[in-house]
Amino acid sequence: MSEKIEFYKNRSIGDRFSVAFDFLKQNWKALYKNILWGGLPLAIIMGYFTAQMSGVRPVSITDLPRFLLFYVLLMLVSFVINIYLSSMAGAVLFHYDRNQLTETTGWNDLKDDFFRFAGKITLITLMVFIPIIIIAAIFGGIIGFMTSALSLGGVRTIFVLFFLTVLLLLGVLIALAPSLSIMYFPACFSGKTNVESIKVAFKLGFKNWGNLFVALLLAGIVLIVISIVFSLPYEIVNLFSRGQLSIISYIFATFSAIGTLVISPIVMVIFAFQYFSIVEREEGVSLQSQVDEFENL
Repeated sequence: MSEKIEFYKNRSIGDRFSVAFDFLKQNWKALYKNILWGGLPLAIIMGYFTAQMSGVRPVSITDLPRFLLFYVLLMLVSFVINIYLSSMAGAVLFHYDRNQLTETTGWNDLKDDFFRFAGKITLITLMVFIPIIIIAAIFGGIIGFMTSALSLGGVRTIFVLFFLTVLLLLGVLIALAPSLSIMYFPACFSGKTNVESIKVAFKLGFKNWGNLFVALLLAGIVLIVISIVFSLPYEIVNLFSRGQLSIISYIFATFSAIGTLVISPIVMVIFAFQYFSIVEREEGVSLQSQVDEFENL
């Protein structure tokens, strides 16, 4: 039997990745067994909408409503599948930390924690991203108005304005990404409220911005490679089919969506161990736990 991995331990970036993949090697059967039973139907639905959207070319006003319909449906399914995957991976991590996870652990064992995490993760996601979307929409409207107003100034002025806008948005995304990568964990693993979880994530994220950003880059490289393996067949089929849908299109679009089932739990585990290490360094959770156990003797 493999030695139990300690969650709250101060580790280097390399060790955090190493221990995350050790956890996945130890528990991949329990993790993916519980993910696939609910994830596969969602992946099939996601693959269907992906293929449908790819089969619509919004070249005329009559095609646009159908394209937008499938786009909105695809976004909704993507939102649901990511909440499901994050919550299930979180529930598996939670049970492991309490020595309750085995290869036979199933839905009946995980459902209470799954629904608890799903509620927290959904609310946190909405609380963070709805304001971001609103601000981006307002900002986009202002830029659109300014672009129209400056259209007489020529293409060069419009291009410069567009370039500066993209640069600004990219800078904001880079600044916030480390905090966003750990925003669920204080609520799920440290007993914080949803608002507190966001505050803690931004506090720790900015304080440990460099480490988390490097982790994002390294995780991104690994996950892009995995993503290409799953998505490339569909992209090739879609390229040669020229938007003509067939059963092959749906099969490979679903295979591409299955890549999400593989990738998202890996992301959750990687950044869970980033969070555990940072919290241990900042708060000494394991030391406090040992003190509490000693006082209870």
